[in-house]
Formats: sequence, structure tokens, C-alpha cells
Amino acid sequence: MPGLDVVHAWIAAAAGIAAVAAASVGALVGVGPVRGHTARLWLDRLVLAVLVLVAANVVLGGALAILAVGGRSGPADPLHLVYAVVALIALPVLRLEAMRRRSTRVGWWVSAGGLVTLGALLRLWATGG
Repeated sequence: MPGLDVVHAWIAAAAGIAAVAAASVGALVGVGPVRGHTARLWLDRLVLAVLVLVAANVVLGGALAILAVGGRSGPADPLHLVYAVVALIALPVLRLEAMRRRSTRVGWWVSAGGLVTLGALLRLWATGG
């Protein structure tokens, strides 16, 4: 069985893939080839998938820091914690903002949220070491 730090990295990779998918599907909905209730349903599912993956990884990362697995006491850079918060809230907050504004451009909001989340995830990978 892989160590918890390896599981942490794999969940982060899955969150990155889900963020790319959310940004891509959001752009497709925004441009127009994909429309309708089904498209918005898939956007919401992708937002939820990213939220669940990042939240699970935040919990696992906290457990790793508390348990000090491998003699380490947390991430190499304290900014890792800031990027984790950004990755956790960016996509859901932008989706909720689109809903609050009753925007017809939900796809673009989700695409922007997916890109911000992806950027935060890339910074997380750079500062976790």
C-alpha cells in the first residue's frame, strides 16, 4: 500500500484533471456547441467533483501534517496553505456567483473558476515539497 503522501499526490493529480475538465467543458458551454440543461448538470457535477477531491486532499494534508509522517512537520512553504484555500473555494464560489447573478454565461464562469483552481493546484505542487 502506498504511503499517505503518495495518496495525497495522486488525489492532487485527480483534482487537476477534474479542474481541466471543468475549464474545458465550461469553455464549450460558453462558446456554444454544448447547451441546455444537461450541459449545466455536467458543469455542476464537475464543480462538485473538484470540490470533493480538493476537500479530501485538504483533510488528508492536514492529517499528514498532524501525524508528521516521515519526520516532516508540514509543507516546505507556508504559502501551500493559502493555495489550498484558493483551490478549495475558487470554483464553487465562481459557480455560485454565476447563479446569484442569474448569468446566462455560466460556462464562462465555470471555465474561469476551473482555470483559477488549476493555477492554485499548480502552485500547490510547487510549494508542497
